[in-house]
Amino acid sequence: MVEKQNKNLTRTTLLPTYTRHKLENGSTYLMPKGFPIDGFESGLRYVARENDVFVATYPKCGTTWMQSIVYLILRNGEPITSDIKLSSIFPHLEEVGKEFVANVAAMTNDSNYRLIKTHLPFDLTPFSEKSKYIYVTRNPKDCCVSFFHHTRGFPKHYDFASGKFEEYFELFLDGNVDFGDYFKNLSSWLPHKSRNNILFMSYEDLKSNPRNGILQVAKFLGETHYTKMFANDERILKAVLLHSSVSSMQKDPQRWSSARSPDQTPFVRKGTVGDWKNYFTKDQSDRMNKKIRESFAEDELNGLWTNELVLSYE
Repeated sequence: MVEKQNKNLTRTTLLPTYTRHKLENGSTYLMPKGFPIDGFESGLRYVARENDVFVATYPKCGTTWMQSIVYLILRNGEPITSDIKLSSIFPHLEEVGKEFVANVAAMTNDSNYRLIKTHLPFDLTPFSEKSKYIYVTRNPKDCCVSFFHHTRGFPKHYDFASGKFEEYFELFLDGNVDFGDYFKNLSSWLPHKSRNNILFMSYEDLKSNPRNGILQVAKFLGETHYTKMFANDERILKAVLLHSSVSSMQKDPQRWSSARSPDQTPFVRKGTVGDWKNYFTKDQSDRMNKKIRESFAEDELNGLWTNELVLSYE
């Protein structure tokens, strides 16, 4: 069923369109209009296996960036070419379903990893102790802004090309957007961040020190990949840094996304930290601060973002 979400909104302007899926526990889960219904239902039944590598994120928290980093590491720094779509070798589980994912062949020169993307919360993600999971989080204010532009940029999925930020902000804050509630998604993964087969990273840390972040990912994927980073005057590491940069990923955008019209923001837009201050009002910032405080314990916040980054408006 496709429907418009308008909970807690007093305005009557344009709102995004989503598809509502019913889960076995009676709750519902929103997905982009146009995504195959059976893809979502099938994806939930996927059985994780040894050598599966999941990049798990809430949308717009560095998903494609991390997928690109993983791909580059496994391909010894060789970037994906302009004639290949990342989704064909790093498929989105709840979009394409378990059969497609299970049939994706190994795509690296020296490993048999199967690469899988998901935006599911931990309790819905197919889990195995033998699989690897890289979870990337991003501060919710920047995530909200990026998700707003993403939603406007895919009119066939959302019918929101002329939508306003103030409307989208209300939906995001209430968790009434596709792929569910940001705060519930992050809260579902946080208790598992210390598992040996989960690498938990923040977008902000990766942005401030991409070299260190890439090395963490390489080591997580295997000691062989980590060691290769330093060979031949760090040739592979330098290539991964170069080809995973924002400027490099902005080239040949068809690798990551379907075509967009010139009047829409590009899929790889800015990749910056703190852009939310160009969009949030003081009231919106205060309301999201309250939501952050209600959703996470103080020690959890200290391990995610500094107060200056998220909770301060100035």
